[in-house]
Amino acid sequence: MREMKDSGIEWIGEIPADWKVSKVKYFTKCLDGKRKPIDASSRKSGIYPYWGAGSIVDYIDEYLFDEEVILLGEDGAPFFDYTRPVSFLVNEKVWVNNHIHVLKPDSKNVDSAFLVYWLNNVDYKTYINGSILCKLTQSNMNNIAVAIPSLAEQQKISTYLDTKCTKIDSIIEKQKKVIEKLKEYKLSVITEAVTKGLNPDVKMKDSRHEFIGMIPEHWKVCRLRNIGTPQNGLSKGGDFFGHGYPFVSYGDIYRNFTLPEKVNGLVETSEEERRQYSVKTGDIFFTRTSETIEEVGFSCVCEKTIENATFAGFVIRVRPFTHDLQTSFAKYYFRSNHHRYYLVKEMNLVTRASLGQNLLKSMPVLIPPKSEQHQIANYLDKKCSAIDKSIEQKQAIIEKLKEYKKSLIYEVVTGKRGV
Repeated sequence: MREMKDSGIEWIGEIPADWKVSKVKYFTKCLDGKRKPIDASSRKSGIYPYWGAGSIVDYIDEYLFDEEVILLGEDGAPFFDYTRPVSFLVNEKVWVNNHIHVLKPDSKNVDSAFLVYWLNNVDYKTYINGSILCKLTQSNMNNIAVAIPSLAEQQKISTYLDTKCTKIDSIIEKQKKVIEKLKEYKLSVITEAVTKGLNPDVKMKDSRHEFIGMIPEHWKVCRLRNIGTPQNGLSKGGDFFGHGYPFVSYGDIYRNFTLPEKVNGLVETSEEERRQYSVKTGDIFFTRTSETIEEVGFSCVCEKTIENATFAGFVIRVRPFTHDLQTSFAKYYFRSNHHRYYLVKEMNLVTRASLGQNLLKSMPVLIPPKSEQHQIANYLDKKCSAIDKSIEQKQAIIEKLKEYKKSLIYEVVTGKRGV
């Protein structure tokens, strides 16, 4: 069994006796990224990757580095926790922005791939300056502790981890693809049920909307303005949030078909604001604006009033003034493919994707008889529950694989597990 010693650093623990503990600054050179060239700010036609915030965000016609470098995130904007910077090994011509640390390793003393595995394993709580915008300063980065074996052993470790992690990542990607297929299947099941009904032998008629197609002959078609009134949400300064009364956020709408009975958000509001922006049983909410069109127009219904709650300014509430559309049916109807197709096709795209009240009010709505709405909702509850269970099982597998990968890297790069 290999002889071990205390590294002297709590999060590292023991390391092999022949390893030494050093710091990043002793075997790397820190280079500086720069802001994107002004004349390339609106172009995406260049040939060189432009890195920012841990990913490629653009392609431009200039480059800063044409050598192997390690990119390490400098800052981020977490809500409750510190940011864990992610490091990448890049060996092509790239432009790197000023929010990324660029490290040039000394190839005589450190293996670049080994260092990347180490940097992605660091406990950054002791290195990041906590604030509204958490930041890994250059000084703190240079002082990150690294347990260093011989160069030959570093290379052996990185080769071993490359092989192991590639296999793990491959399994994770396969599980993710299965999840995407299940989500697509769920959406197709919902769309089929809310536009065609459950009786395959029912007589059909033309809906007079190309994106909907044929619908059951006895169903009605109206516009959303005929069944509900839209209302944009509450907008207030940051000082009002984090305390006060329940607040339904953009994320609450985007992530859920049905609002949770208890939301995490809080906002200080007046009695008049709580009346005007209330959240009551039967309300239908839509995400109103975002950076991308993919996140706009998602719906969520309220099945139980949230007392004293208000909702976000980036959200539209539609409050029904008729009983034609049952909440249990609306929960699925407004999440269907044809609904999304209509909104995306007509949406306003300027600097942000934006869903206006007039567009929402003009959206066609299919109205089956109430008894049939209940049947469809019950069918979809059971069907979607089964699909969601399968998705949860696949997601659990992914989380276990991620934990195993994280544990494997930690044990190997600290010498607790031999290769």
